[in-house]
Amino acid sequence: MDKEFLRLMENLDELVEYQDEKLEDDHLICECFCVSAGDIRQLCVDKVDLDLIQKEFGLGQSCGTCLKNKDSWINKIF
Repeated sequence: MDKEFLRLMENLDELVEYQDEKLEDDHLICECFCVSAGDIRQLCVDKVDLDLIQKEFGLGQSCGTCLKNKDSWINKIF
């Protein structure tokens, strides 16, 4: 195999490992209301329910950055 292909495969492996990382319980998702990944895990059973989180914690009802950035954390909760 050529070197470029091997380098691309290594980068892909690193990306997959990064995407599979779970956030620590104390990682803040919403700084306005101090909602952490652990808070979301306790509230939701096995998947993130945005409607429930918004209702219970007020997620996104202040500056809205947490919802704008949800793609960076939503798959790292469970």
